[in-house]
Amino acid sequence: MPSYGFVFPVLPGKDAVVREVASQLKQRQSEYLESRAHLGCHVERAYLQQNPDGSMVCLAYLDGDRTFNEALKVLTSSDRPIDRYFVDKNSEITGIDFRTALDGPEPELIARWTAPGTNGRGPRGLAFAAPLKPGATEEARQFAREAYETRQREFNESRTAKTLVREEVYLNRTPMGDLIVVYMEGENPAEANRQFAGSQTPYDRWFKDQCKEIFPAYVDFDQPVPANEEVFAWVEARTAAGAR
Repeated sequence: MPSYGFVFPVLPGKDAVVREVASQLKQRQSEYLESRAHLGCHVERAYLQQNPDGSMVCLAYLDGDRTFNEALKVLTSSDRPIDRYFVDKNSEITGIDFRTALDGPEPELIARWTAPGTNGRGPRGLAFAAPLKPGATEEARQFAREAYETRQREFNESRTAKTLVREEVYLNRTPMGDLIVVYMEGENPAEANRQFAGSQTPYDRWFKDQCKEIFPAYVDFDQPVPANEEVFAWVEARTAAGAR
């Protein structure tokens, strides 16, 4: 099933509107559920991240039946009041007209892992974004293949030791440059990340050293990533139960 993690800018002072939208989706639950059923969406989570330069971005993770652009087309052409509200508010937050944004590149899934013997769904999620060094995009793809596929056994040991059950990595090609969005699920992804930052096992040390080659120096995975604010989270009941 398609899934995607993507990041978009939050204009100064518009983080309050992100929280307003999240609150409306929760309050208008029946409308929201009808909307997401029409989209074929099974999981939706959103996070606010403050960057070192003081700017803010919003990260979203969705799992469903449609590709990113297919879902965006359905959403932006919908006449449902909640969908029109959602699209208009996101344009206010970002300054982007999502009704004309269908020609841009979709988020590219470059790595996916789910814990063996599980349905790959945990009770909590965490997402964060980091910029790639200029020119490091292909190197990032190669690193992802080696880390998640070639060395899969070591990756399994690393993440299951930290009670994670899912990790996905997406490349976002944006006007801000190429960005990586990482999404994790597990018992406590923030604690798992803290453990990873402090880990000196051979695989974790190699993984973090490779990250230094593709991310700017201020992106330091020997330190826990910021605890991004989860502003919205919804998981379809049958998905949470492992029916998919």
